[in-house]
Amino acid sequence: MKYNTFKEMKRTIAIMMLLLVAFAGQAQVKAKKLKPYLSTTTYSVPGMTSYVENAIAFDCRSAVYKEFEPGRFKATVEITTVFRKGEEATFSKVALDSPVVTDTANLSGAFIDQQRFSLDSGEYEMEISITDMNSGVALPSETITVNLDYPEDTPAVSDILLFDSFTKAETPSACTKSGFDFLPRVYPFYGANEDKLRFYAELYNSDKVYEDGQFLVNYFIETVESSTKMKNYYFSQRYDVKKVDILLNTIDIKDLPSGNYYLVVEMRDRSNNLICSNSCFFQRSNPEVTYDMGDLAGINVANTFVSEIDNIDTLRKYLRYIEPLCTEMERDYSVNLLKTDDALTMQQFLFNFWSARSPMNPKLAFDDYLAAVKRVNMSFKTTTFPGYRTDRGYVFLKYGQPDKIVESPSEPGAYPYEIWHYYTIGNQRNKRFVFMAKDASANNFQLIHSDVIGEVNNPRWQLEVYSRIYGQGYDQGVDQTEYEKGWGSHAGDLYNDPR
Repeated sequence: MKYNTFKEMKRTIAIMMLLLVAFAGQAQVKAKKLKPYLSTTTYSVPGMTSYVENAIAFDCRSAVYKEFEPGRFKATVEITTVFRKGEEATFSKVALDSPVVTDTANLSGAFIDQQRFSLDSGEYEMEISITDMNSGVALPSETITVNLDYPEDTPAVSDILLFDSFTKAETPSACTKSGFDFLPRVYPFYGANEDKLRFYAELYNSDKVYEDGQFLVNYFIETVESSTKMKNYYFSQRYDVKKVDILLNTIDIKDLPSGNYYLVVEMRDRSNNLICSNSCFFQRSNPEVTYDMGDLAGINVANTFVSEIDNIDTLRKYLRYIEPLCTEMERDYSVNLLKTDDALTMQQFLFNFWSARSPMNPKLAFDDYLAAVKRVNMSFKTTTFPGYRTDRGYVFLKYGQPDKIVESPSEPGAYPYEIWHYYTIGNQRNKRFVFMAKDASANNFQLIHSDVIGEVNNPRWQLEVYSRIYGQGYDQGVDQTEYEKGWGSHAGDLYNDPR
């Protein structure tokens, strides 16, 4: 295998702010298990190179601080990044120091490392390993797929960078973009007290569509669950064609309801034909904003497919069926609607729900979904619940049929488990779900881990699968994520390579 070494290109940013994450309790903080959060974006310099930018934020409270001068303390972490493509591997190793503190009893905020890596086009496996140098504790390495696909003669939108602030670069650094230095928002969560979503993207090769003239850039917010474009969050700008341009803007999200969203950026030609697009995920918590009753009150459902559903119990059943597809706001509204006997509003809600997802033929979408519910009710029912109320039923209805299912009903030392593999979920690639059953005879497989955004994520899932050997109370240590393999143990291998 051929190895290359990156020249060091990094910038350290101290952020004295509260992280927008609910960190674990005091026991975990005392254990000082480092808590990193990663954001990866890719860009191009047309005609020259492509590059990857990593921003990793570390919770100050999770790092071990060491006194290096009397009364002065700092944390140090080592970050090793390896990019693999075929038989070639390129790596970088850097040491990052936290801001110096004088009081380690009242730590708060985070410190961030930014690095840029210039790479040829192609698909890479990026492996990141992190060690707290003051404690000697190394975190399990994480590997993600990075695709650098920026053809020289084709328009493209870079990855979208969410950021908290930016300044004009007085002295450009390795991570300066378009003359600005950005403070990236590593964890894409916006709390109720935040009302601005700031973002940056680059637009490439619009001159390949027209030699002169203009093109259109749309940017909007849509729901993850249904790709529904949010009302009042759709914007357009006209640009003159050029080799490279930028989109640097702010969206007021004060009235955006709680939920999981994509921010989407599109390039379109003068005939409004889509040329290319890109998107990024973010979460919003805004409990003060609720479902708009006015959106339903004006809906006339006469002579529609829902007008034929007039039994209140059937309407309630159909409302429960669609829970896997609901946005957070729709789910909250539906739960409250189920407590009433308002059949008309239930009909209006159902019609609006399916019309938003399939404007051309909402009845066909409804019928297809009922067929899927019938299928999961037959396949995944337990002695206690119908199939649509089980974890496997929920995932099947939300994401569709998996591309591969690995079943392991009798592996030595393991509880029965299944691994579902999806090649594509929205703009996510190569995603998995792990289900486990304490009692296979009851057919009640529970979701214990997934790498899909917004789903249950448990790096220690293998320990749960193999806890049948030692019992649920057995713990191989707070840093242990993988079971020490014995004869016939395949869960980790099957997860990494479903077959």
